[in-house]
Amino acid sequence: MNTNKKDLYIIDLLKKSIATGNPCLDLSYERLGDAGILLLSRMYDLSHLTQLNLSWNELTSKGVVALAQCGSLTNLTVLTLDANKIGDDGLHAIAESKALSSLQVLTLTKNNIGDSGALALIKSTKLSQLSILDLELNDIGQERLTKFPDGTANASLSRLNLRRNKMGNDTIIDWLQTGAFVPVKKLNLGWNKINDKGMVALAKSPMLSGVEELILDSNFIGNEGATAIAQSKHMESLAVLEMHDNKYNQTGANALMDLRIRNLVKKHLSGTELNLNGKQLENQGLKALGRSDLLAGVVTLSLRNNHFDYVGLEALSQSQNLSSLKSLNLMDNQILNKGAIVLAGAKVFSGLQKLNLENCGIMPAGILALAKSASLEQLREVTLNKNNIKDKGIQHLAASRNFSNLKILKVGGISISDQAVKALVLSEHLKNLVELSLSGNGITREGLNYLHDTHNLTTLKKIDLRRNKFAYEDCIFLSDSPRFKNLEVVRF
Repeated sequence: MNTNKKDLYIIDLLKKSIATGNPCLDLSYERLGDAGILLLSRMYDLSHLTQLNLSWNELTSKGVVALAQCGSLTNLTVLTLDANKIGDDGLHAIAESKALSSLQVLTLTKNNIGDSGALALIKSTKLSQLSILDLELNDIGQERLTKFPDGTANASLSRLNLRRNKMGNDTIIDWLQTGAFVPVKKLNLGWNKINDKGMVALAKSPMLSGVEELILDSNFIGNEGATAIAQSKHMESLAVLEMHDNKYNQTGANALMDLRIRNLVKKHLSGTELNLNGKQLENQGLKALGRSDLLAGVVTLSLRNNHFDYVGLEALSQSQNLSSLKSLNLMDNQILNKGAIVLAGAKVFSGLQKLNLENCGIMPAGILALAKSASLEQLREVTLNKNNIKDKGIQHLAASRNFSNLKILKVGGISISDQAVKALVLSEHLKNLVELSLSGNGITREGLNYLHDTHNLTTLKKIDLRRNKFAYEDCIFLSDSPRFKNLEVVRF
């Protein structure tokens, strides 16, 4: 394509952009070169643009200087310049540009950029709105700084990507001294040349106190570096730390997990209630949680859907800091019967009044363990929904004195029949039930008659009988029966 054809092509794209009012212009992979950018920036009004993509266009600093001087780009907020050959001179031009003062996102992957150009952008007084800077796959760290740039880092810069550069320990130390990381909340230093020395420097520096997400995968960090970052006093804001593919062993992994748990607890602890639902803690996370002294004073602990099993629960049961615990939610974790045995045998759970074991893979043997427990004697509310407990499991429960204080029992979807209902209503230990949920089972009119005729459940106020095997006349019976009418809530 000769120059005239290129010019005509650019003109055509610009006309379409202006005619449609489209504020986004994508000229990536067009190989415009510096000449094409000179034409674009000098000959046309680009004031309607807010996003411009010039990736893979064989640009050098000359073309970028022209772009930086284009007076009609004052509304541009997103500029993508990936895979060119801009270098430090081009970045200095952008950093000093008045025309690009509205930039919020600047992407410069693979552009032969060194420390000087990168820091010029970060400390630019002109780019006061820049919040995202992507400098992946450049030459940062290849040559050490000989002169530190003046000024402070741009306060608006919240996300900085320095992945796949050539940053070693000396580069990290130099950058810390420049204050380049001070405003950053999300920092990616993955796939560089950082080892323990660089990690120790990061851990000791208050410059990272605002970082919420730190990516350090695929470096050369060992136990010393992992432990340093885990014990840092300046990582209070850290919510995400990614360090896979490094050189530390289980000792370092444990230290990092302790850090993660510490930050999670501080973030999610509300008074005496700690909600860690869905945090993907797994067994290692439960082990770290058990080690944490931040559990002292926790009354309510919710660990739903964290992908741990009885191994993690056993580690938690060895905690020395759960003496205040009264409510425990283990829903959606496959602790199985072995987990129920752990619960039954651990003195640390002896103060439990509320226990949620919904969908935990528990069968009759697990219920038997709970029923025979020497410590679980204060339970007021138990949820066993969606376990394969069957009639046998309910019979174990009904025969146990451990459940004499029970006020609320939820046993929906546990594959029980009328025989289980019979065991419940005849139990001498379940007379204090206020709420009973039996939804999603195989109960028929026979079970309904047991509930209707019993003299035991005198304190019952709420019952849930939905999704059972009732005929139409059974529902009429439920509606008309004085026994059920006197309850506060009847669901069927």
